[in-house]
Amino acid sequence: MTSILSNTSATSALQTLRTVNNQLDTAQQQVSSGLRIQTASDNVAYWSISTTMRSDNKANSAVNDAIGIGSAKIDVAVAAIDTTIDIVSDFRAKLVTATETSIDRSKVQSELDALKEQLVATATSASFSGVNWLNTKSDDNLAVLSSLPDYVVSGFIRSPDGTVQVDKTEIDTADVSVFNVGGGGSLQKDIRSLGGIGGFRNADPAGQNRNGYKQWEMTGPVTLAAGESISFDISIDGTAATNVSIDKATVDAALGTTDGIISDDDDYATVIRKALADAGLSSRVSTYGSSYSSSLLSIVSTEQSGNSGSSIQVTNVIRSPAATAGGFEDTPYQDAPGSYAQTSFAFTGPFQIYRDVDFTFDLNLPNTEEQEFVVTRDIVDAALGTADGMVNSAADLASILNLAKNIDGGTLSTSGVIVSSSGGSVVFTIDSSLYPDKGNRSWFSIDNVEDNVRGPNFDILDVDITDPANDLDNYINGLDMMLERVIKSGATLGAAENRIDIQAQFNATLMDNIEQGVGRLVDADMEEASAILSAKQTQQQLAVQSLQIANSAPETIMQLFN
Repeated sequence: MTSILSNTSATSALQTLRTVNNQLDTAQQQVSSGLRIQTASDNVAYWSISTTMRSDNKANSAVNDAIGIGSAKIDVAVAAIDTTIDIVSDFRAKLVTATETSIDRSKVQSELDALKEQLVATATSASFSGVNWLNTKSDDNLAVLSSLPDYVVSGFIRSPDGTVQVDKTEIDTADVSVFNVGGGGSLQKDIRSLGGIGGFRNADPAGQNRNGYKQWEMTGPVTLAAGESISFDISIDGTAATNVSIDKATVDAALGTTDGIISDDDDYATVIRKALADAGLSSRVSTYGSSYSSSLLSIVSTEQSGNSGSSIQVTNVIRSPAATAGGFEDTPYQDAPGSYAQTSFAFTGPFQIYRDVDFTFDLNLPNTEEQEFVVTRDIVDAALGTADGMVNSAADLASILNLAKNIDGGTLSTSGVIVSSSGGSVVFTIDSSLYPDKGNRSWFSIDNVEDNVRGPNFDILDVDITDPANDLDNYINGLDMMLERVIKSGATLGAAENRIDIQAQFNATLMDNIEQGVGRLVDADMEEASAILSAKQTQQQLAVQSLQIANSAPETIMQLFN
């Protein structure tokens, strides 16, 4: 039905044209901008991610600039260190030259003074953007400090929880400094000597122990006639008691006599030894007379019973018929069970463990290979809850030694020797839970106590070879130590330089990958967008023609009335 009031065909064509125009606008925007998602309304999730990552990439770009500054700082320091190494090498060579007796030392000193000035100039000029790692300004000696850190920016990090932080690479300038206001630089004297290490260095502790034994005081000679005997029960190292008997035949066989007389403690020891052998106990016990008294008889465990203990128990000493056993039946004069190994040394005074200083010692224990233990500044501060490396008392040193570490990471206290203090002494005791054997089987020794301090006792700027009081060999040795320290500084900077270079390469790669990742989310497919644009332009033209056709219908109706 055709109506003069409403043109449904035109209305439909107009709606189609509007839709096509909207789609054409979208296609034109994608082609012109290259973006599939331009605003949050296009895709909220992808727009949010891409916007955040673009912002992070701007931060990474700033990090790249900061890395460049950090790299420049390191490059300047490395160049200065290389020059310093050359100068120190020349300095040492001049000192070697001065050892020749025909050389005029005053002239060599002039050359050394010139090299000193060059060293100072090199360290002073090793600055970038106001930062100088070779000529530091700490009022404290660097050896006293745990560290003297500086930082260079190396990265921008976004955590999973959304928080961000700037990653930094630490440069410990205490390891790099050549000259420091308070001392401790590579070309300055080393104040870190540990001296006697509180008495430990020369103590060489060795665990002292003893076998279990008993002693009796003889009250007089003993004569055993035919039919007479002395018997007793003996328990060795806690084993079941064995009955032992002595008669005239035993006495005569042991002493090579015929009268059955035991004259003194030496004879008594010989007779008891024979009786113990007859009882099958000769490998487990020994007997002795006294070397300093004519009346003491000893029975000693040889610790061959298989038990971990070390002791002697003698009971039920009976003379038959009733008579004296020469004092053997009396309460022992001395009753000494075997002991665990223990030793001690007197603490001689406070000392300080500085940064990069440690001392080592070797420990020997039964059936165990020798172990080396080390005590570092970190161990000292961890044991004492301090930050200055000071060891002030025997109790402090005991706490520290307990935490000394071996190559496997175990501590002294878990390896078998427990350290404690008593008064002003440091006490070492073998751990009986790990080494339960007593007596001579219980032992340990500690030796080779050494520190790693190898530094000069003078500043390079104070070297004066014209003064006869100054030892030229000491100067040469000191310069060798200084050279080692400067080379170590160069190694520290080299490692940092490599770290920064790697980080710069990574950061550049990271930025490229982030850009590519964002592109995958929001970039338009230009081939597809171009095809869509062409299609929509064609649809637009068709829609316009359709609208024209629909609008021509009323003209047809007008012709009916003509």
